[in-house]
Amino acid sequence: MNIKIKLNSIYRQADNIVTRKVMDETLLVPISGDLASMDELYTLNDTGAFIWQALDGTRTLAEIGKQLEQEYDTPLEAIEVDMLEIMSGLAGAGLIDGEA
Repeated sequence: MNIKIKLNSIYRQADNIVTRKVMDETLLVPISGDLASMDELYTLNDTGAFIWQALDGTRTLAEIGKQLEQEYDTPLEAIEVDMLEIMSGLAGAGLIDGEA
């Protein structure tokens, strides 16, 4: 799926992803059938993990960005740049669903 990431759009985690927290990392593992694909293991930093947890299909990226701004006390413009980069990576890996 080719998703164009927009701040005013709503996204959610793809259904076939298992999320695990190991030490200080958040791991995303795609599931195919009954098997986890360990060849396609994704790790997220703190910002990526915050965004991932917020992708529940109810909030726009702009709303999530405002939450990040409050959480990390970072300028919104910088957060939005990082968010778009992270979301593009998630979309490219097929880890999110949203507006096409």
